[in-house]
Amino acid sequence: MRRLACVLVLGVAFAACRPDFGERASLVTTARVLAVRAEPPEAPQGGTMTLTPLVASPDGTVGAPEIGWAFCATPKPLAENDVVAADCLADAIRPIGVGAQVSASIPTDACALFGPEPPPGARPRDADVTGGFYQPVRAQLAAEPAIARLRVSCNLGGVAAEAAADFKARYHPNQNPRLTIDVPATVAAGAHVMLHASWRTEDAEAFVAFDASSVAVQDRREAMRVSWFVSGGALDTDRTGRDEADLATTTDDGFTAPGTPGNVHVWLVLRDSRGGVDFGAADIDVR
Repeated sequence: MRRLACVLVLGVAFAACRPDFGERASLVTTARVLAVRAEPPEAPQGGTMTLTPLVASPDGTVGAPEIGWAFCATPKPLAENDVVAADCLADAIRPIGVGAQVSASIPTDACALFGPEPPPGARPRDADVTGGFYQPVRAQLAAEPAIARLRVSCNLGGVAAEAAADFKARYHPNQNPRLTIDVPATVAAGAHVMLHASWRTEDAEAFVAFDASSVAVQDRREAMRVSWFVSGGALDTDRTGRDEADLATTTDDGFTAPGTPGNVHVWLVLRDSRGGVDFGAADIDVR
């Protein structure tokens, strides 16, 4: 098995160094990093971000996790389908520090390694669907690493001067959304109930992105996605959300309580399509 199969890529894909017996990503059975929130969620090269993890365990949220933080220092080969380079799980990193929260400066070569400004002879990296580029960061909890992606403000590559000036004049860096959780305090054993998440209207921000097909700067609006996690019982689905054309500010998920009484921990992670993150937790008393 390739080593890259043993990493969690937050908000992109889920894999783990454990046998696959059909266990869903939404069920928390061991301590793991569910999300990393960067404040601010977008910064230029050399800009500083504060990184805060959400670490969940079957016993609830881990209040002061010991996370080993490091920037990935090499891009993945263009021929590979993986989200990050396998070497990022080894020694191709730039250590940041250890702790429950750290401040880190985006490397000054992030747009060269992971963006549109490669060194001579190299191919520029492709932007995501929102036109963004991302510096991967590794959050190491015990033996299980997780990869988060930090949005980096890079210059547009291969774009006419007029379009580049239009983009620069109208683009606003992303801001983190704010999540509100609404779940029932008590649920009967085995019952099916609905859990609710919401955000503010302004959290789905308007932004501009360069569209290569039309060779023009386009007005866009962020899509919103919620990832759901529980320590027991079962969710109807692991992710819900709204696309960029949907103006609704709520999303729901069904939950079937365990058949025996006890406390179930619930975690929600809200992400906008430009890399902004918020998260929260709640408890359900199953009776």
